Amino acid sequence: MHILSKILLAFLPDDLESIFKFALLFIVVPALLIALLFAGPITAAEKIPLINTEQVKMYIYTANKVSDSTKNKYSQRIQIDWRQLVAIDAVRFQQDFSKANPAEIEKLAKMFIKKVDEVEEIEGEFPNQVVKKYEVYKLRSLDEVSSLLNFSTAEKEKVKEFIEFDFSLLLNSAANLPDNWAAVEKNFKWPVPGVYRITSGFGPRVDPVYGTMGFHSGVDIAAPTGKIVIAAADGEVGYAGWNGGYGNVIYITHNGGYETRYAHLSRIAVKKWQKVKAGDIIGYVGSTGKSTGPHLHFEIRINGQAVDPLGFYR
Repeated sequence: MHILSKILLAFLPDDLESIFKFALLFIVVPALLIALLFAGPITAAEKIPLINTEQVKMYIYTANKVSDSTKNKYSQRIQIDWRQLVAIDAVRFQQDFSKANPAEIEKLAKMFIKKVDEVEEIEGEFPNQVVKKYEVYKLRSLDEVSSLLNFSTAEKEKVKEFIEFDFSLLLNSAANLPDNWAAVEKNFKWPVPGVYRITSGFGPRVDPVYGTMGFHSGVDIAAPTGKIVIAAADGEVGYAGWNGGYGNVIYITHNGGYETRYAHLSRIAVKKWQKVKAGDIIGYVGSTGKSTGPHLHFEIRINGQAVDPLGFYR
């Protein structure tokens, strides 16, 4: 030990200023770097909800479900912010989102809804009159719900920090497909032959035009303006024309309750009630309606319900 001390002293500078610089360079700076290395992940975990995309979708679905239940003849729909639900659970579950389930999320979402009135209305003719009750609701604030959960001041502040997280990082995906992905045609033909670049998948996403959270009911296939669009299956054109955010759009009905939709077209090549065969040219890629660039928005619906089109091509 005595010999080691002599060796270390031999490397030390003679004057005080040099000793200070030596300490700063070889002791303080490495110590700070080590502290940052270990503190970084801890700080991130304290500000970023450790939640995956599927779990986020569960929160969005449940928040919308409860929100829909509030609308009636005397009450407007109360919109629950799903991000607040995620932030609260990040705190109460201490980032363990495996504890989250639809029942628990729904219970939490309902805490944001407060009944403020009830209206009774008699419907029908005597003696078959029926008394119907309509509840009127208001939205509780985040602070009110946090208080109902007995959160401390520190926990309330932590909830507000989690809400600041940019969830678009999780939700704006291109369907997580490999670079060389190509559609496997089974019951449906791929609507843009030879073009398989998906820029936005099916499901919740941040709206590319308005920046708000919404639900993408199809897939966006990036293709140049004028690229042909074909019918995915035999059917009949139910609609062909302009439809708001869809721009120029075509709806085709098929056997079995199926419907396909082709939106943002630059030009339409079919008419309403026209019979089409799978592979027939029905239009051309464009950027009409609510669009940020040329692409085909493609949907598949079953009995009116939008489903993920890629499930039919894998």
